[in-house]
Amino acid sequence: MNTQLVYRYIPLAALFSALGVIFPIFFHLVGLGSTFLPMFLPLIAGSTLIPPVLAVIIAIITPLISFLFTGMPPLYPPILPVMLVELIIICAITSWLYFRQHLSIWLTLVISMAADRLVLFLFILWLAPLLGFPEKIYSIGAVLHGIPGIVLIFVVIPIMLRFLKEKYPYIIQNNSVENG
Repeated sequence: MNTQLVYRYIPLAALFSALGVIFPIFFHLVGLGSTFLPMFLPLIAGSTLIPPVLAVIIAIITPLISFLFTGMPPLYPPILPVMLVELIIICAITSWLYFRQHLSIWLTLVISMAADRLVLFLFILWLAPLLGFPEKIYSIGAVLHGIPGIVLIFVVIPIMLRFLKEKYPYIIQNNSVENG
């Protein structure tokens, strides 16, 4: 994709990045916190609609902006670095599979979430002993902790894409919603 075409997606990327900062604030205010992966939801949704390079950029910028303005995700315990790795992987895979390769949203989400959970497990398995935590318990706990958020992602994103396809068909560049 040429650079000029990528530029046209910047406002959409900025919208989803802003939502990625705002959603966690509201989720934490009502006590739902990290269990529902409130930053992941808008960033994964946005990654279905923008090129991979912008998906990776919002995956990096959003948690950093959130940290600078709200102090969340925290540096210690090292949630911010873990989330950066997770978001980069999941946004890159989602954008590549859905936006670029035109896979169905269901297959895209299954592959993206499986990759994310595997990377999270391995990353925590490596990181936990460095922090003096039992690695297997923390690794399994971290993976299971996000299950409600994953369910929310599987419910909300296909509905959002279907809505956008019906109301704003020029936003959806492929027919993956129909195939999903």
